[in-house]
Amino acid sequence: MKENDLLTLRIECTLFFQGNPYALETEEGLALRTGRKVEHLKPVLNDLVNSSILERLGEGDQAIYRYAEPYFNDGMSF
Repeated sequence: MKENDLLTLRIECTLFFQGNPYALETEEGLALRTGRKVEHLKPVLNDLVNSSILERLGEGDQAIYRYAEPYFNDGMSF
């Protein structure tokens, strides 16, 4: 896969989980929802986990991915 295609897929996955923040998906489930191949999703999902955009629960083909809600510190403390 070309770098540009990987970036597009990364954005698609991020937007899917951002739009469905309570979704819990396996690689296969996400492939069905996005119309993409699992082998194309695997490196993208790993990258999103390493970037703390997604969380991975479990390992291997049965791993479940979910959106990692970002934490914003507004600098205000009481």
